[in-house]
Amino acid sequence: MDFFEHGGRNGGTNISYDFSANINPLGMPDAAAQVLQREWKRAESYPEETSCTLCEAIARQWQAKEAQLVCTNGASELIYAAVRALKPAAGLILAPAFSEYERALLAADCPVRCFPLRRENGFQAEEGLLTFLEQQPSGSLLFLCNPNNPVGNCMDPKLSERVLRLTARKKIWLAADETFLPFCRDYENISMKHFYRDYGNLLIINAFTKLYAMPGLRLGYGICADREVIRQIRRQLPAWNVSVPAQLAGLAALREEDYRERTIGYLEKARACLIEGLKKRDKLIYRIYPPCANFIFFEGVPGLDRLLAGKGFAIRSCENYRQLGPGDYRIAVRTGEENEALLQALDELAKEL
Repeated sequence: MDFFEHGGRNGGTNISYDFSANINPLGMPDAAAQVLQREWKRAESYPEETSCTLCEAIARQWQAKEAQLVCTNGASELIYAAVRALKPAAGLILAPAFSEYERALLAADCPVRCFPLRRENGFQAEEGLLTFLEQQPSGSLLFLCNPNNPVGNCMDPKLSERVLRLTARKKIWLAADETFLPFCRDYENISMKHFYRDYGNLLIINAFTKLYAMPGLRLGYGICADREVIRQIRRQLPAWNVSVPAQLAGLAALREEDYRERTIGYLEKARACLIEGLKKRDKLIYRIYPPCANFIFFEGVPGLDRLLAGKGFAIRSCENYRQLGPGDYRIAVRTGEENEALLQALDELAKEL
């Protein structure tokens, strides 16, 4: 049995509490859920081929042009399409990082080069990254996950700007995955959204999956100032790649203007409470890494994922990530009731060991 990575495990296990998937614990916005119930018959018709109405709505939020934006069947489809479209000389990733970057690069027979993040530095990106990038060939593609998944920390904005300037000078593509960044209070200061107009090598990746709690609908998007890049990505996508329900839910979610603020207000309190509870379970939890997203990365007793699975809890073992190993875990911040249930399960395990 494979112990829990993320997503798509609705059958075959006795899991009552899923902490392995980092989805907004507040659930889908009411407006999005209501439009799905109300407009379900529209799924009997084909969707807009390129999701132009949704693209226009997102573009208005970004003060961009619709031609600078592409909607995809989740962020993962965008990652694969971008690799095929850009045909990079090399794929550059920071490790640990979201595994789909490397999978997409390998699927395109693209060589992968890794910059290792050091545990002793809290897996924070350092200035050594700049030296690493100076050594890479023009035409490479750097995937930069901010906040880092699975660690949950954010890159220093000054360093990320230097990375952007360096990649532009070196003619290296930069794919900035900001899927989890809306969960951060300091989003406006950390995001690269303020730079995309001036850097045609920058592709910003985002999704409705996490913030709006709609992973089953599959809805992501990318923004790039270089319209030719967007055209090339669209050529890699099938027609009607985003379903009618996904487009309708996305449009409705965008109208929930206070949803992100309500989410952050809840998350900050729930995350602090959960971290405090984990610190008290030091027989099982050894080190907690300060997060800025909706999940917590920690070191704990090896096999904790299997022990918790026996009590109906799924957590993400991170041992298959580069730079990580047995005893590295990630958990989502869930509802207060779910978080308390997890802490109680840890107490039970501590007594049994």
